[in-house]
Amino acid sequence: MLLHRIKCLLLLLLLLFSTAATNRAGATLPLLGNGGGNEGALLAFKAEISGHSGVLASWNQSTSHCSWEGVMCSRRHRWRVVALDLSAGGLAGTISPAIGNLTFLRLLNLSINTLQGEIPPSIGSLRRLRRIDLTTNMLTGVIPSNISRCTSLRLMRIGSNKRLQGSIPDEIGNMPSLVALGLYDNSITGTIPRSFGNLSQSIILSLSNNHLEGSIPARIGNNPHLRFLQLSSNNLSGLLAPSLYNLSSLNTLSVADNRLHGRLPPDLRKSLPSIQQFLIARNLFSGPFPLSLTNLSSLQLLGVRLNSLPELFLPK
Repeated sequence: MLLHRIKCLLLLLLLLFSTAATNRAGATLPLLGNGGGNEGALLAFKAEISGHSGVLASWNQSTSHCSWEGVMCSRRHRWRVVALDLSAGGLAGTISPAIGNLTFLRLLNLSINTLQGEIPPSIGSLRRLRRIDLTTNMLTGVIPSNISRCTSLRLMRIGSNKRLQGSIPDEIGNMPSLVALGLYDNSITGTIPRSFGNLSQSIILSLSNNHLEGSIPARIGNNPHLRFLQLSSNNLSGLLAPSLYNLSSLNTLSVADNRLHGRLPPDLRKSLPSIQQFLIARNLFSGPFPLSLTNLSSLQLLGVRLNSLPELFLPK
């Protein structure tokens, strides 16, 4: 239920950021140019796609590419593609490297398809990109490190690609505008980059259901804006740094199904005043349970079972 909520919140952010982002039924513009190769890039993208069930039927040179399904062009820079939204379009095949030629692109949404193959490194050329959603596909390989060159990126969702492997690039932690990062439900290994402590604007950090190891970087707790920290179902170990218990804006702390240990602070009511979901079940936490947490009016969901906490202190 929690993971579903996190996904919904990420989707909501995507929708908020992409108001009127697509032009599925937009007016046809005069065919006066191709926007510096934008038309060619789109046709190269189409050439790698199969099973689109008519979604790309309008993609032909008899009309302006700005009128094609899922394509939106800039009003200021004519013929320049600023949004490509083909979510749930029944797309199969691979993502063409030509996508990197759409240099004015701000939104790329290819979620809920059956795309395979690797994420092309050419995506790093999209310096204006603000939102990317590749969730729920069959992508393989690794997350390209040069995606960090998309310095305007605010939302990155690359979740639910079970064959996506490798480690999280350290460079992602140096993306100053990133507000929401969702890399959940993959097969990512390695550790959580310490550079994630630099994501000072992030509201959502969701890395659940992977194979991450090591400790949770203490510097993540230095972000005053963080509201959702979702790290459940990994192989994380060690202590939770005191800074993670002092996030006054935090709504959700979910670290269940790991190998974390240590004692809980006695007065979580004061240190986590906004907490709504506190989920630490199936770890190795010990010591008395801070009953002050159960008196917090904002608390909606509490999961602490299957630790080494004395049953006497657990709420019924």
